[in-house]
Amino acid sequence: MSTPDSTPQPEQPTVQMPSGASAQPAATATGATSMQNAATQSLPQIPAQQFPQSVEDVYQAVKNTLMHSQSFGLNMADDVAKTASFVSRNAGTPYKVQVVPGAQSGSVVEFVPQDQPTPSLHMESMVFFGELNRELMMQQMNAAQQQPTPQTWNAQPTNGGASTPKKPAPWVLYLAIGALAVSVIALILLIVLTPKTGAWLVWVLGIASLALSGFSLYASLMLDKNLVNRILSGVAVGISVLAIVFGCVNMPKAMTTTAAKTPSSSSSSSSPSSSSKPSSSSSEEPSESPSPSSSESTANDTTQSTDNIKAPGAAGEALTAIGTDVDSAISDINNELNATFEKVGDTYASYNQNKQAIADWYAYVDSRTADLYQRIGENSGKFYTYIAQNMQNASSNEIDAVMEEYQDYVYEDQFKNLEDSIYEDAFEEMNDKYYEGVLERSDDAKKAEDEDYSAWYDVHSECYENWYDARSDFYENWFDMRSDTYSAWLDINSEFFSKDFDIQKYVDRYMKKASAFKS
Repeated sequence: MSTPDSTPQPEQPTVQMPSGASAQPAATATGATSMQNAATQSLPQIPAQQFPQSVEDVYQAVKNTLMHSQSFGLNMADDVAKTASFVSRNAGTPYKVQVVPGAQSGSVVEFVPQDQPTPSLHMESMVFFGELNRELMMQQMNAAQQQPTPQTWNAQPTNGGASTPKKPAPWVLYLAIGALAVSVIALILLIVLTPKTGAWLVWVLGIASLALSGFSLYASLMLDKNLVNRILSGVAVGISVLAIVFGCVNMPKAMTTTAAKTPSSSSSSSSPSSSSKPSSSSSEEPSESPSPSSSESTANDTTQSTDNIKAPGAAGEALTAIGTDVDSAISDINNELNATFEKVGDTYASYNQNKQAIADWYAYVDSRTADLYQRIGENSGKFYTYIAQNMQNASSNEIDAVMEEYQDYVYEDQFKNLEDSIYEDAFEEMNDKYYEGVLERSDDAKKAEDEDYSAWYDVHSECYENWYDARSDFYENWFDMRSDTYSAWLDINSEFFSKDFDIQKYVDRYMKKASAFKS
């Protein structure tokens, strides 16, 4: 009988024999001749065919082919071993197909009989490989027709203004729900806790809630135009704004008028800024930058007169003493500076001979300011102790007025006075006098520079280095003392706000820090 034509294929399948096996002639004769030849010829060897596709792709095609084949019936498929067992529907002969990697690339399909090979092995393998090639060709055609078209979320409508469906973004919905929950929590906390914690809770929790709900609204408007998301985000923004408003309303504020106060209270020159816990709005903590700002006014302009101190009793006396001590320290340092100028003189030679006097002045500034800081600590302790012992029955506004006076007079005025007079003025005078003056402009300095530049340069550089180190040390100590003063005031004022007058531990800690500058 003649071999039937197979279904059109991309390439004519080739039957490969296992290595080492001799090629056997195919049974192509018809009628009795074919039967006689089949009886005398050796049984055919295992047919195989190579494909360019991967093992996985070919194996999937094998399974699809057997499941839809009219000639074979699939019994079992092993996805791990990449084998499939099936039987011929015509003769009932069992076969197994195995897909293995090719020698260099692609894959090889082996058509293996499970029993003894039959004369029809070659014929049935041809039918199987024909169906397999047709399945692979159909897969390639389907893949070419189903290539996805790139889509973007922000594609503009091209159909006359009609809305284009957008890819859903579930995270926007979750974000809107979360923002709504946070805003509700913020509203509750700001109503309940703001009177106890102060303004910081409004700015931290309120602003955080508003930022989250605002981003959620932006996402729902721009990224996922969904009505539900917009509504949830809009409500979250509204609640966040409402939370901030309630927080501000619940912050205890100072009285703007003193008409209803007692005479002692109404005589205060300025009303307290707030009865809440101290915040940066009343006075900011000193900058952490090591470089101070330049002075914009003289010490006399920034220093509050001791005649205007309104603090009662020993508290007012303590403030007066602090102002007197600062003025005294500034005066002593300036007097010692003038004496140093007289000792060192105005020539390069006298500078080299008496420059130890300049080092002594630097040491004196350090020692004198250390004494001043200790005195400030002691008098501040007296100030706080007087309030704790004698103003327990006073109103919050009266206590705030006294505490604000300390903040303005000591932290702001006196420390600024000390910085301007010593850091800005006295040290600059020393630098102008010698580093930029005598050592550069005096006649013998110019002569020394011409005769031995290296020696002159060493003297000149040493002058600047010593001055820079001493000035930096002064500022570092001044900055630390001012920061400690603010921290103590903040802690004690918070206790007074809570009507807790047991503040001795804060006083002792501050006085210990103030006395630590003496060594």
